Amino acid sequence: MASGTTGQLTAAELSARRLRRRLIIAAVFAVSLILIVLNANARGNVPSGTTVEGVSIGGLSAEQAASVLTKKLAPRIKKDITLTADGRKVTVDAQKAGLALDVEGTVSKATSLTGTGNVFSRLFGKGGDIEPVYTVNQSALDRSIAKISKKLNRGVVDGGLAFSGATVEAIEPKAGKGVTAESVTAALLDTALAKNRKHELSLEEIAPALSAQQVQDALNSLGKTVVSGPISLDVSVPGTDESAGINKTVTLPIRRLSPFLSTAVVDKKIQIAVNANALIKNLQKDLAGLQEPARDATFRISNGKPVILPSRDGQQVNAQALGGAVARALSSDQDRVADVGLTTQPAAFTTEDAKKLGVVEKISTFTQPFPYAPYRYQNIGQAAKRVNKTLLKPGDVFSLNSIAKERTPANGYTTGFVIKSGRLQEDLGGGVSTMATATWNAAFFAGLERIEQRAHSFYISRYRAGLEATVAWGTLDLKFRNDSPNGVFVTAVRGRDFVRVTMWGTKRYDIEADTGPRTNPKPYATVTDTSATCTPQDGVGGFKIVVTRVFKLNGKEVKREPLTTTYNPAADITCKKPTPKPTPQPTTTVKPTPKPTPKPTG
Repeated sequence: MASGTTGQLTAAELSARRLRRRLIIAAVFAVSLILIVLNANARGNVPSGTTVEGVSIGGLSAEQAASVLTKKLAPRIKKDITLTADGRKVTVDAQKAGLALDVEGTVSKATSLTGTGNVFSRLFGKGGDIEPVYTVNQSALDRSIAKISKKLNRGVVDGGLAFSGATVEAIEPKAGKGVTAESVTAALLDTALAKNRKHELSLEEIAPALSAQQVQDALNSLGKTVVSGPISLDVSVPGTDESAGINKTVTLPIRRLSPFLSTAVVDKKIQIAVNANALIKNLQKDLAGLQEPARDATFRISNGKPVILPSRDGQQVNAQALGGAVARALSSDQDRVADVGLTTQPAAFTTEDAKKLGVVEKISTFTQPFPYAPYRYQNIGQAAKRVNKTLLKPGDVFSLNSIAKERTPANGYTTGFVIKSGRLQEDLGGGVSTMATATWNAAFFAGLERIEQRAHSFYISRYRAGLEATVAWGTLDLKFRNDSPNGVFVTAVRGRDFVRVTMWGTKRYDIEADTGPRTNPKPYATVTDTSATCTPQDGVGGFKIVVTRVFKLNGKEVKREPLTTTYNPAADITCKKPTPKPTPQPTTTVKPTPKPTPKPTG
């Protein structure tokens, strides 16, 4: 307003006021628009086009997005990561490295205004690719980084102390090339949930953590203290109202301890490190009578019904506590006593866990006869012993190879006949397929999910066609999943000429096997074999057969599962010794009869 006037504006002032009014209106409109858009985007939906490591969650509610990430993205972290650096590589388990997908945090980031880094696009409901949010166990990550660095670094020696017998020597520090903790962390975060499980790291110049003088000082002080004499391990068990306490002292000379000792650099200082897990195994005889291992709950069969064998907590020397106590005792030149007690070792599978599994009745059983032979009796027995008392929790996969182990003499198996390339041949583990057949039939009639099952290459008459299984170490396995909501307890018993497998749990279905006709017949060939390794066998024709597993619930059919088997013909083989070639007779040379030398006459 011009000076000396009242209630009047100049043209310039009026224009400025109009401009301010327009700006205020525009600002109000913009804020209103932003609020409208944000309100629309904040109705619980993730912006369209949003992806996390290639998994699309755009347009989903927060709850739906969380479900998708849990099912499609989270399982990737279970697959190993391969880190490489200058030709060296190391395999990393991201879960053991302390990483896990933070589903809630990732969804929250996806729905935030700055989640994708493009605020303008986000205002209008457009998403983009966002990085996942992790939860990190820092101590586990630090341990993993140390292991990775040790395998990938070249020539880097931080320095330390080496123990042997009753002596100690310095480990001189050296510079080299290696990976940094920051680069390893970044690589793990970039790869833990990615489809590409490989990451290349660059090596950098790495200085040792200690100087030569620091190592020498540690040798003269800590090193000499460690090897100065034995330590005492005092194990105490407090008494109870029912039993008196126990105290036991074990003297441990440095020669016994040195194989388990090393050093670590912490805050630029050398500290004693103890391989406590290995040491505690070495001390088992010394600790006999003090420790009691935990016992998991399991089942046994009594009067034809499964009964729970309750769990029991154990009492053990804690390895971590032992390692710390021994390290402190060795580092002291006065009180060289390592005091440890027993800690409760909870059962991994408790009685309450067992009760929740619903193992209450027989759900299937199958008996497979076999012609007695010593090798069959032994091999089938070994496999049955390992399968017996197997407990499958919901979702667990049964693998006969994993349970029965490799067929070797060390695992209790002997040589018998197996099928190779359509012929009977001698090899370790012959007869185990009889166990596979009994187990598969029990799983079949229990209604469990088939994952891997293969019949013999040619038909063997003692088995039901299309309902048998064979295994071979490293190539063929029998696998099925417990896809029920209850547990399945497996028992197996071998008789002189049979093996019986029974499954216990909660019955879901009545299972029937609908066997179709044998089709596509193929004749067998007749072979005469003169080789030294020949094994005779009867000829068997080939054919195709379909066995359908019929699932019934309350008498009504609810599902059918056809299983097709094609048997190859097996040749009728007769073994015949080759006709020996006649042995050549030595040729005799007849010497001429010498004529008498004539006597001179006259």
